[in-house]
Amino acid sequence: MKSIRGFLVIVLLAIVTLANFAAALRGYLGSMDEAERLFNQRMLQQVDLLNYTLPQWREQTSARADVLLFPARTSDAEASLEFQWVTQDGKLLARSAAMPEQVVVPLVEGFRFVNFHHYRWHVLVAPSADQKSWFIVAERADQRYRLAESMILQAVYPMVLAIPVIGLIIWWVLGVGLKPVTNLAHELRQREATDLHSLNQQDMPAELVQLTQSANDLLRRLDASFAREKRFSGDAAHELRTPIAALKIHCDNLMQELQPAPASVLKLKQGIERMSYLVEQILLLNRTAPDHFMGTFEPVNLTRLAKQAIVDQSDALELKHHRIEFNGDECWVSGDRAALTSLLNNLLGNAIKYTPDGGRIAINTWLRGRDVVLEVMDNGPGIPDGERERVFDRFYRLGGDRHNSKTPGCGLGLSIVRQVVDLHAAHIALTQSRYGQGLLVMVTFVASAVTDADAKKANHNKSLDHKAATNETNN
Repeated sequence: MKSIRGFLVIVLLAIVTLANFAAALRGYLGSMDEAERLFNQRMLQQVDLLNYTLPQWREQTSARADVLLFPARTSDAEASLEFQWVTQDGKLLARSAAMPEQVVVPLVEGFRFVNFHHYRWHVLVAPSADQKSWFIVAERADQRYRLAESMILQAVYPMVLAIPVIGLIIWWVLGVGLKPVTNLAHELRQREATDLHSLNQQDMPAELVQLTQSANDLLRRLDASFAREKRFSGDAAHELRTPIAALKIHCDNLMQELQPAPASVLKLKQGIERMSYLVEQILLLNRTAPDHFMGTFEPVNLTRLAKQAIVDQSDALELKHHRIEFNGDECWVSGDRAALTSLLNNLLGNAIKYTPDGGRIAINTWLRGRDVVLEVMDNGPGIPDGERERVFDRFYRLGGDRHNSKTPGCGLGLSIVRQVVDLHAAHIALTQSRYGQGLLVMVTFVASAVTDADAKKANHNKSLDHKAATNETNN
């Protein structure tokens, strides 16, 4: 059952249709009986009319004809009444043209059916007023039933035609009745991921009170759970920064005291740096989680962010003698500047780490209609087709910690990238590099229309970010 409203409409409409059918059938049968009575009454009235008129016509025409012959009706619009006038001894005195020259039934008073002229007839045999002759009044059964059905169906048709109208009315009434459910679903759909306050139960229908209470209980548990998780991950990462910073200082001092520094000290330094990198990635992963994300979306110049990411990692590029290329259009997207910066830094950082010395890296931003396509491409070892979905899992690395590139990592970079992509309702794809080998990462955003005011605001925000970074470095 995909729709309660659709299910109720179908069930109620089926009940109404069944009730209408039963009522129509009962009405049809009852109306046919009533029509039969009325038609019989008409035949009796016809006998009264013949009692009054035929004796007079007989006296006026007795010298000219033995049998009076009356012309038949030419219209089939209604059932016509045919007759015979017969003496007590069975001699025909008068008849209508549609009746045979012989007496069609025995002269026994009452109604009956008889066949002649290839039709079935409903016949009434009645004595004359003076009891000296008989009148036989006949009506074709098919005309009789056709006329009765035409009258009855005029009353049945509106009942049938009303079924679609009733269905539309039921659909509308159920829509009004289910409006609170629609409003509740709309309220939940419009909420931000971080909005976990209780639902308002004021004026809530009794049927939804239990559902609302259960939802509020769930929201309270989720709020408490997210608060504990956020507090734990944030506190844990923050508390780890201090001892890691102290370890870095002591390690540097140890390296200065031991000249030359032994291999164990160098490995110790690498382990501390990896631990520091892991803590920062955990913090970043926590900040970009959809349930905790509190960023403000604004028009962002993605092209400028890409260029800045190249500048920020220029030392790492120079250290490995990579050739970096940038091409593309001036592209704007609606998003969070810090999250997009993290995405670019992770993608470019991965390309730098896993591309061998002297390799090629390219960053491109293309405007494709209503889409903005960000490309980060290298000629490194790439990722096999079967592993391209798994690399987005947290802490997953190709080959585990012993990666072929011998590059340390924690397996969180692409997880952070996927979270940022999901936050911006974008799409990410990993494909074969156009360099012949390596990896091409394509992230597709929805393009954002930018006004001059948006551009000025973006430049202002960039200046503030630069000042903040400078102050943090000085401190």
